[in-house]
Amino acid sequence: MDLRLPFVVAPRGGRLVEAWVPAFFPALHKVGPSLSTLRDELALAVMERFEREPASRLAQYQLPPHFALKQVTVGAEARDREKARNILLEGNMTVLLEKWPRDTFWVVTPTRLPEARFALSEPAALPQALARRLVAWCLEHGLDSLDEQWTQGRERLELLEVDAYAPTILPRTPPRPRTPRRRKPRTPAKEETAPETPEQREARRNRRRLSLVELRAVARNLSHGARDDTLERCFGREALVCELVEALEGREGSALVLVGPSGAGKTALIHEAVRRLTARQEAAGTRRDVWRVDGNQFIAGMMYVGQWEARARGVVKELMEVGDLLYVDDLASLVYAGRTRNERTNVAQFLEPHMARGELTVLAESTPERFERVREEAPTLASLFRVIHVPALDARATLPALLGTLRELEAESADSSVRLSPVALETLLTLQQRFVSHEAFPGKAVRLLRRVLAREGSVEAGTRRLTTGDVIAAMREQTGLPDFVLGSAQPKTREALTWELGRQVAGQPEAVAAVTDAILTLQAALQPPDKPLATYLFVGPTGVGKTETAKALARTLFGGEQRLVRFDMSEFVTSASITRLLGRPGAPDGELTTALRTQPFCVVLFDEVEKAHPRVFDALLQFLGEGRLTDGAGRTVDARQSVVVLTSNLGVREAAAHTGFHRTADSAEAHYLSAVRAYFRPEFFNRLDRVVPFRPLTPAALRVVVDHALEALLSRHGIRRGNVLVEVEPRLLDLLVEEAYDPRYGARPLKRALEKRLTLPLAHHLVRRGADDLARVELLRDGDEMRVCVELLVNAPAWPPEPPVSSWTLAQISTELTALSARLESLMAAAEAARAAGAEGSVEEREFLERLHRLRLEATDIQENELVSRDFEDSESRVTKVMRQVTSHAHHVGHLGLRHRPAYQERPLPVSREEQLRRSRPRVLSLRDEVAWTEHQLASRERGPDVITVLAEGLGDATPSAVWTAANSLPTALAETTVFLEAVHADGRVEWFSGSDERSDDLELRRVVVRLSGLGLREVLAPLQGYALVELDQGASTRPVLVRLEHLAGAVTDLGDVAREVAARDALRGAERAALRAGTTSADAPRYVILRGYEGIMSWREGHTTTELLHVASGVHPTKAHAWAARVLRGSGPRRD
Repeated sequence: MDLRLPFVVAPRGGRLVEAWVPAFFPALHKVGPSLSTLRDELALAVMERFEREPASRLAQYQLPPHFALKQVTVGAEARDREKARNILLEGNMTVLLEKWPRDTFWVVTPTRLPEARFALSEPAALPQALARRLVAWCLEHGLDSLDEQWTQGRERLELLEVDAYAPTILPRTPPRPRTPRRRKPRTPAKEETAPETPEQREARRNRRRLSLVELRAVARNLSHGARDDTLERCFGREALVCELVEALEGREGSALVLVGPSGAGKTALIHEAVRRLTARQEAAGTRRDVWRVDGNQFIAGMMYVGQWEARARGVVKELMEVGDLLYVDDLASLVYAGRTRNERTNVAQFLEPHMARGELTVLAESTPERFERVREEAPTLASLFRVIHVPALDARATLPALLGTLRELEAESADSSVRLSPVALETLLTLQQRFVSHEAFPGKAVRLLRRVLAREGSVEAGTRRLTTGDVIAAMREQTGLPDFVLGSAQPKTREALTWELGRQVAGQPEAVAAVTDAILTLQAALQPPDKPLATYLFVGPTGVGKTETAKALARTLFGGEQRLVRFDMSEFVTSASITRLLGRPGAPDGELTTALRTQPFCVVLFDEVEKAHPRVFDALLQFLGEGRLTDGAGRTVDARQSVVVLTSNLGVREAAAHTGFHRTADSAEAHYLSAVRAYFRPEFFNRLDRVVPFRPLTPAALRVVVDHALEALLSRHGIRRGNVLVEVEPRLLDLLVEEAYDPRYGARPLKRALEKRLTLPLAHHLVRRGADDLARVELLRDGDEMRVCVELLVNAPAWPPEPPVSSWTLAQISTELTALSARLESLMAAAEAARAAGAEGSVEEREFLERLHRLRLEATDIQENELVSRDFEDSESRVTKVMRQVTSHAHHVGHLGLRHRPAYQERPLPVSREEQLRRSRPRVLSLRDEVAWTEHQLASRERGPDVITVLAEGLGDATPSAVWTAANSLPTALAETTVFLEAVHADGRVEWFSGSDERSDDLELRRVVVRLSGLGLREVLAPLQGYALVELDQGASTRPVLVRLEHLAGAVTDLGDVAREVAARDALRGAERAALRAGTTSADAPRYVILRGYEGIMSWREGHTTTELLHVASGVHPTKAHAWAARVLRGSGPRRD
């Protein structure tokens, strides 16, 4: 019996939708991501419900010829006198209207409240009638509101068709007990039933399809995705799509497998074929769904013997009953699913006999390597399949497919007005072709395209535009490669890379050179096409930086240490341990293959490789020679985008036994090369690109290592959480190097000494002090011991507060302007008198007169124009759209100029008095500050220009950008400024530079000296002595560092003076430290933090900032020069020595 019922569909949030039959709500209510799946679930529920219904209720399963869905806005208020409460109904309610031809009324059913169904004579009276009915419902059920029943989104009506068996009118009898089965006699041919017609077979299959159990548990219905329009599109493969559709539309029982490399578009090809197949079947009134399954899903959750076998038999049975297609996204998974170490049974064995008899239609995909494994493991199964080869596209053929995919993705995105420039598309293809060799076109290009479209881009005229920069950024996120490798930045020279890596790896020039060569090769796109980017064997004593060199390579080339995949080969000393790396048939996911499959752009480190079993070397031959690995399930992993580093201690003991352990670089390389050749077999040795010898660390190199270790120590969470800023005296680090230096063990004893000498005392200090106090801890060397000196840091005392400018009234502004005008007149008179007293007047006098004249004109303009006029025609205007025909071609937009852009005209907008005050206050304040500064300068002329020299010095682990940020927080606009920089060369030389000199990339900024010269600077710069607390951005958190600002006493005019004054100051600091060591002075007095803010330097070499530090006591940014000077001159509170 065919049933047709209306059901309602509404979005639920995200990708979820909800569907229900209003007559049976909420009993028949389903929620899920696929509307087609919900339709089948509702049909099954209706069919089961219908077959149990009594005959008296069958009428509600009939569809009236007249029905409609309407949304009504309800607004009603009533009073429940019995319970003394108010009922307020405000919201939208969707209702279903139904009418039979002979009825004179409509049946109105609220979709989310079917119990409130009522009859209505005229649809025009629906709003009032619905409001009355809902009020009555609330009164009847004691409700105050209907918040849960209101319609929240847009609902639509669809039709549900169900083929169900009519319920019987016979009484139901109790079930009979089971009796033993008897063999039925064979029915004579003349008594056989009539064959099943195609219509009957289709109806039977449709009813059975609704009650599938095993198939729904392990597979996903792709045909539902085709009906919901959620499957991928396939572009540029029309011939293959047509071939696949024709093959699937043929007789039942065919078996097809698409074989092609990963990314060639096999899945998209199948999705497109399912789309077209579903459309043809709907037009013909037939149905054969496609179910996607993976071999591992058959055994998921199966714990007991025979459990997954029963599931496999159930899936095969259901497929045969409904005649649907089985789509296996990895054919080899059927061969390996179900296998154990002692049992060779697999899922494919349950499918093979039915496929051979033509009872199942199977569609599969596979890579060439995986299909070869299927041929080896299950040759009979492989022979049943017809192979359709799907070759990879080249870059030129990928472009049309990429454009089609782009249009689809733009249409699917929530922001449909997204545009990707043609140059960006070309860049996308170029980058994928150059760097992503382990995947095929067009798949890899489409995946990057999705990443690009997920970015914000730039919004112009309501359109989100994505450019080449967005493509580069998406590629950087995917690979970790830096911009200079991707081509969006200037290529780095060998010298720059050597300097950058040399800062991270101490005392190993051969290793730095080898790593630099690997990076330069990739930058120049000259990497080998059929092997890893580089394969290095690092040989040398323990603790000399072999692992640290691999980390430095991962940081420089792939963006961070998380791209280092490390294996301690001492854990692979048995022959069976190779399965940990590559996997085995029962557990195919090995540690190495999984890591490379997850992120192929990485550095793979095999630490102490000589300790591994020889079988491990055999397994690595394919990895080192061809850049690929095969796991336990036959899946190939591409490793051509990785750098392989092996470390070893071969030859170290022999080298240490000889007299003259410190050899030259050439002799050390020859010695280690001979030891490596003697240990490894020729086929393994020949796959190494270079054997890199590591030297024993010298004391100078250990000094660099301890600096790096100290930086890591000070960045630990406990120190940051304890509000401790640590500064370590260089002499103390020298003591650590002296005590821990041992060429046999490298840097490891040094790190142990660092933990003992520094970490433990800091831990004891953190336990004793309060967690909320900010302190500066200085660690000093006292002979062979360490002394801890603590300075408490507090914010500088606040200056007397000033009334906010936002509270100024019009009368106050007028009074202030009058006073300013009077002061300016007095200053101009004094300046004119001083000028008349001289012969011609100096240049300085003329400049002051010009400034005073400008300030007086500005005060007059504010007082006589801005505060009087009510119109601001130049700054604000009301825009009114004027629809008129514009014939100019400049106003045509769209295709062929068919749509005219509306013209606009501007009209003046009168501004309120409050708006005038809001705009005038900043101008008056700025004018007042500049007048105060000019008045102070005029009063300071007798003593002449002040020359103030400020030293900005970072303490502890302060970065160069933090020092530069603090130095740029001075009010340099008030004076003539000269900047001097102290920088360290890569070889350790310290040199002073002028701020205007060109600086090379291998310099590291240490200190900045700013010389300011001008009238009246002494009072203005006096408060800017103390500590600047700069917060460094570290992604998810910030790290505070200290920069000390102090005034130098001597005169400074050139680099020689700067070097002399700073040396004298360093000597003074040395004397203070000596006094602290001797205990003759104490550092317990609190020190003031005068500036606070965030690091705002893009690059100290470029010499510009992006943020400003705030003066703690006044709340003013010193870089706002006139405002800062005026605030100091108006009163900065008690003076501090």
